[in-house]
Order: sequence, then structure tokens, then C-alpha cells
Amino acid sequence: MKKVVLNISVMLFGVAMFAQANLSLVNQTGLGNMSNVDQFGLLNGSDVDQDGRYNEAEVDQVGAFNGSEIDQLGRRNDAKVDQLGVGNYSNVNQDGRRNEADVTQVGLGNDSDIDQFGRRNSSTVNQLGISNEANVLQVGLDNTASVLQVGEDNLADQTQLGDDNTATAIQFGEDNYSSQTQVGEGNAGLAMQVGEGNASFQLQLGEDNMAIHDQDGQSNLAITTQDGEGNFSYIQQDGSLNSAWTNQTGQLHMSFVNQTGVGNLSLVNQSN
Repeated sequence: MKKVVLNISVMLFGVAMFAQANLSLVNQTGLGNMSNVDQFGLLNGSDVDQDGRYNEAEVDQVGAFNGSEIDQLGRRNDAKVDQLGVGNYSNVNQDGRRNEADVTQVGLGNDSDIDQFGRRNSSTVNQLGISNEANVLQVGLDNTASVLQVGEDNLADQTQLGDDNTATAIQFGEDNYSSQTQVGEGNAGLAMQVGEGNASFQLQLGEDNMAIHDQDGQSNLAITTQDGEGNFSYIQQDGSLNSAWTNQTGQLHMSFVNQTGVGNLSLVNQSN
């Protein structure tokens, strides 16, 4: 809803000013909050709301029709948004203490949404291209999430519920999809995609599990589900239309899958 309101506000403000002005809204409640907004171009919109102590927000917009929303509730949260291009949108919501969010968008129509609840969570989103989308949800303590998207129409979803989890998604190309869900403590996930139409799914429940997906090609599918402790899964795909599914339940399982070519299928199920 806030995104719609902000966009409407920018449009109305732009019409009133003959489409030659940017819009910045800042609302601060509390002690020692700091906001710095720089806008250069046409019809860029920024909305910063801070409630608490010593929160910091920085927004740099160059171009046209870019939109940024930052909501900070708590203490010493830090958010930075850099937008260069046309029609990029970033939303950062921080509730807690010492959370950090860093968003860089270069191109056209990129979209980033970061929600952080807890303490000392860190999220970084870098988007270079057209219509890439990143969604990050962190609930807990000391979680780290990172998204790098270079290309067009790539989508990355990251959800972390717990403490000390790490998720990284790297996408080069078009129409790639990555989903990483971590529930527990100390889980680590890495998804690397180069090409077009690749899909990666990682679900980790428990503690100290690790999943790595490395996809190079077109329309490959990699799935790892882990429920337990200390499990390790590696899936590497080079080619097209390869599919791999690894399911691990229990403790200390290890699985390595390497696929090269077209239309290969791998199913691994481990339990104890």
C-alpha cells in the first residue's frame, strides 16, 4: 500500500510541478536519527520514516521515476539505497537493533524488498539490468543475506528465520529463479546461476546444514531439502534441462551431484 501511495504522490507532485521535480519525505521521532537524501533527475521519490535512536538512512537517486522507502524502528539500524536509472524501486523495513541493509540498483525497473526483524541482521542487494527482483526476509539474530543480479527478469527470494544463517544468490542472465529458506541456526546456502531459465530451491531446517547449487546453461532444476544437523549437499549442472533433487534427513549426510549435458535426472534421498 505504501508503494502505491508513494507512486501516486510522486505522480501528483510531478503533474503539479510540470514533471520537473523530485519528492522527498522524511519523518523522524526519537533521538539522534540521521537521514541523508540526494536526488538528481525527474520524479524520483523517497520516503524515510525513523522511530527510535541513532538510526541512519541514506538515499541517492539519479535518473527518473525511481522510488525508495525506508522504515526504521529501534536503535542504530543502518540503511543505504543507491539508484541509477529509471523506474527502480527499493523498500527497506528494519525493526530491531543494529540491522544493516545496502541496496544498489542500476538499470530499469529493478525491484528490491528487504524486511529485517531482530538484531544485527545484514542484507545486501545489487541489481544491474532490467526488471530484476529480490525479496529478503530476516527474523532473528546475526543472519546474513546477499543477492547479486546481472541481466533481465531474474528473481531471488531469501527467507531466514533463526540465528547466524547465511544465504547468497548470484544470478547472471535471464529469467533465473532462486529460492532459499533457512529455519534454524548456522545454516549456509549458495546458489549460482549463469544462463537462462534455471531454477534453484534450497530448504534448510535445523543447524549447520550447507547447500551449494552451481547452474550454467538453460532450464536446469536443482532442489535441496535438509532437515537435521550438519548435512552437506552440492549440485552442479552444466547444460540444459537437467534435474537434480537431494533430500537429507538426519545428521552428517554428504551428497555430490554433477550433471553435464542435456536431460539428466538425479534423485538422492538420505536419512538416519
